[in-house]
Amino acid sequence: VVVDTRVGDVDIEGWDKDRVDVEAEKVVRAGSEKESRRLFDRITVRLIPDEEGRTILVKTFYPPRRLWRPFRGESRLSVNFRIKMPADSNLDLKCVDGDIVVRGITGNQRLKVNYGNVEIDVPSVWDLRSLRAHTWVGYVESDLRALTEQDSGVGSNISFYNAQGRQEIRVHVRMGGVLVYGNQPYVETATGRAFRTRPAE
Repeated sequence: VVVDTRVGDVDIEGWDKDRVDVEAEKVVRAGSEKESRRLFDRITVRLIPDEEGRTILVKTFYPPRRLWRPFRGESRLSVNFRIKMPADSNLDLKCVDGDIVVRGITGNQRLKVNYGNVEIDVPSVWDLRSLRAHTWVGYVESDLRALTEQDSGVGSNISFYNAQGRQEIRVHVRMGGVLVYGNQPYVETATGRAFRTRPAE
């Protein structure tokens, strides 16, 4: 599933059905009902499958930008998404301005946000192969501690690696925060953190 949106919050949840369900809420701020209706009709949301039916693009289309004032009025137009997708699918998301929440996705994730916060609930830390989260200005918080980490300020990042895992997560935020959490694979000991033995299957 590929999500390409400009302004608005995105809530994504994995489920056990073999289909993608998308609920889009267009939000318009205007001085009159007539103006709001005009702006409302200028935002469109499309679901575009590829020829093989293996990838679905969820994309918002906004009015064309003017060369002399390209970003004028964009804060008045936003689209909030609630998306349910097969839990084992891969997710590729780009958002200019909005908060992102991802829950229950076991496939690979690539999330790129210019302005906003990203929250990821990792279903199984044991199946997580690698996590790389970075923000230029903001914070990165996680209960997964590993190779390198810097929690807040300029250039905050965190990395996690598990050679036995399968899932890969990449998060890049320009300005905002990243919160990643899941079932903790370690226990507190007198000398620090130690990894638990993987549960028997």
